[in-house]
Amino acid sequence: MSGHEIEVKLRLENVAPLVAAGLKLELEMARHFEDNWLLDTAERQLYARGAVLRVRSISSELGSPESGTQGLLTLKEKASDDAPASQFKLRLETETPVGDPVVALEILARLGYWKVFRYQKYRTVYRALLTDGQRLLVMFDETPLGNFVELEGEEAAILQAVKSLGITPAEYILQSYIALQAAHCEREGRTLEDMIFK
Repeated sequence: MSGHEIEVKLRLENVAPLVAAGLKLELEMARHFEDNWLLDTAERQLYARGAVLRVRSISSELGSPESGTQGLLTLKEKASDDAPASQFKLRLETETPVGDPVVALEILARLGYWKVFRYQKYRTVYRALLTDGQRLLVMFDETPLGNFVELEGEEAAILQAVKSLGITPAEYILQSYIALQAAHCEREGRTLEDMIFK
């Protein structure tokens, strides 16, 4: 599956503000644990071109990747030249399920793509219906850095949602989790560490 992804993160403790703003939330995927690995070559070739290669293991509980019941292989790249401009995060995303995330990591390592960052979160996914009939995906993430709500969908729908929440562009979070973790580590005077639960 491939296409342009438009999204924004918001620093919210839960999804209650969305409901209070009039969004109707329907559970799409119950709370689950996600273990994520970002991969790159030794020369950081993907990073140099603004691309991200990720293997994700999805399971019901915090644990080893072997406990994963599902896996996803994702490549995120800069948006194509013909993509519409966006005030939110816009990437070209290509994603496919993988039967065994651990084996996928082994195969990619043999091809020269090594683990450079690991991050974990608990995620709950909702489908949201806005008051004007537009639809969005709403992801509620519980992470070692705190809780976030991620809105994904069409530009107009995201804009309508953030306006109904009273959120200004200054409050948009467009950084990836690795960027947020890097900033967190820098504030604490540490080099980048994996963003994982203790």
